[in-house]
Amino acid sequence: MNLADLTARYRDRRTARIVEIDAAGQRREMTHAELAGAVDERVGRLRAAGVGPGDVVGIRAGNSIDWVVWDLAVLARGAVLQAFGDETTVDAGFADRHGLALLVDGDRAYPTGRRPHPVGEIPPDLHSLVYSSGTSGTLKGLRISRAGTEYVINRFVDAFGITAADRHLIFLPLANYQQRLSVYCCLWVGADLVLAPYQRVFAAIRQERPTFVIAPPVFYDAARQLHARGAAGTPLPEFLGGRMRFMITGMAPISRATLDAFWAGGVPLLEAYGMTESGMIAWNTADAHRVGTVGRLIDPDAVEFLPDGELLIRRPAPLSLGYFDVPAEVAGETFRPDGTIVTGDYGRLDADGFLTLVGRKKDVITLGNGRKVHPAEIEAHFTGVPGVADLIVVSTRSHRLGAIVTPSADTPEQRRAVRDGVERVNAGLASHERLAAVVFSATPLRGDPRFLTANLKLSRTAAADWFADHVGADDPADPGASAQGPGAAGPARVAVDAPAQAGSA
Repeated sequence: MNLADLTARYRDRRTARIVEIDAAGQRREMTHAELAGAVDERVGRLRAAGVGPGDVVGIRAGNSIDWVVWDLAVLARGAVLQAFGDETTVDAGFADRHGLALLVDGDRAYPTGRRPHPVGEIPPDLHSLVYSSGTSGTLKGLRISRAGTEYVINRFVDAFGITAADRHLIFLPLANYQQRLSVYCCLWVGADLVLAPYQRVFAAIRQERPTFVIAPPVFYDAARQLHARGAAGTPLPEFLGGRMRFMITGMAPISRATLDAFWAGGVPLLEAYGMTESGMIAWNTADAHRVGTVGRLIDPDAVEFLPDGELLIRRPAPLSLGYFDVPAEVAGETFRPDGTIVTGDYGRLDADGFLTLVGRKKDVITLGNGRKVHPAEIEAHFTGVPGVADLIVVSTRSHRLGAIVTPSADTPEQRRAVRDGVERVNAGLASHERLAAVVFSATPLRGDPRFLTANLKLSRTAAADWFADHVGADDPADPGASAQGPGAAGPARVAVDAPAQAGSA
């Protein structure tokens, strides 16, 4: 795959299509050849506006074919696209602050004249400027590499056998660079591409019948629940359109129950691991997979494990050239001068080379005795407790472990069953692994937009902040109380229990 040849690659295809479904359910499509014509027209507009090679064009808009046209036109013109989330606030000084030669805001474009960009001189390998929040909620600007983009796409096409017979559906924002990788991949091989809004994604899957989807765990949890509630008599492959070759999940941990449900239903759900800074690091494939791991390392020689298990990446063509709009001392924590990228993730390899992620460095909980624990590892002990639909481990005020639990049914009987299950699991754990408090919420945080990032990852900080006054409180609420959950007006009423087996940590 070569970005310089991308337009020529798809220009003459008259059967491959790109489809857009809007929030109202209206459908629009064009062939790749028609897309090329629209890109040519847009390149002319860029030229007329004085946008030349090396200039920066900003875009703030929702997903659409028009978004893709602007992206490809900027690429063809030799300029650099700076992608902003459609929730970004644009004011009178926006273009000046970001050094934009042109700003696409929704369905309108505003030439602003050439300006020096804050990142300084544009390096030849710079393809795009994007923002990533991870799970911190703090936006970091990333300078995306052309070579890194080409490398990731080439490896993906080879590993998953993507061809012109495929059809891919996207519902996450195109401002998220992973989605643009998928767009370029489909255009390169001649696969169909469908853009659908999240609120219509399941109807779109049944209508458009994609062959692969890449999505965060919250999507698969929702799909599993919808299938169980309303379509249990329909085979899962048929519920998902009938042509799904595989589905990929990443970006956050996924429950083993959801993984098992997809595999048992005949749909391969493959975990993968990567970050915008480095590109893809590991993935499961149809030919080599182990459920519960994120797969084998794509470049084993490019990965180093520190003694504590943290992963470092050093490869010739990382996806990102580094940060911008980030203080140098913060950037240096991830991008080292020798080219090493510090992931902030802990992991371990099994004997067959499959990688299991243990947790994020920034999510580590320090207990009162100084011992450090990974919340994801603790969660894994308890997610099999009967009646637990969702469980999030946080730190209590007394620096012990607490859990926010959404029961599968918010009834006193179910809460008692969950408490009993927690007691049983606690009894078999070391004292530092035991839950000292359980808080019930009637609604799952992982499904509430206020506790999710733009990429639908859980924000543990937001979860801990919301429940800080209730988890591990000195004066627990009535254990029989029913949680209203975070969606209710005012503070949530919660049920707090301190299991008898919990150690003092």
